[in-house]
Amino acid sequence: MALLLYLIKKIFTLGPTFLGITLISFMVMHLAPGEPMSLQADFNPKMTPEMRERLRAQYGLDRPLHIQ
Repeated sequence: MALLLYLIKKIFTLGPTFLGITLISFMVMHLAPGEPMSLQADFNPKMTPEMRERLRAQYGLDRPLHIQ
C-alpha cells in the first residue's frame, strides 16, 4: 500500500514539474539575445530575406508570444 501511495504522489508531481520545465525552457529561448532565424541565416549565406520570413511563419515565430 505504501508503494502505491508513493507512486501516486510521484505521478501527480510529474505533471507540474514537466509543465514548469517546459515554461522555463520556452522563456529562456525567447529571452536569449538574437533571433533563431538570424542564427540560421549566419550558417546559410544563401538565405534571402523572403526565405527568412517564410521560415519565421513556418515555425510560428511571427505570432505573438502568448500564441506560440
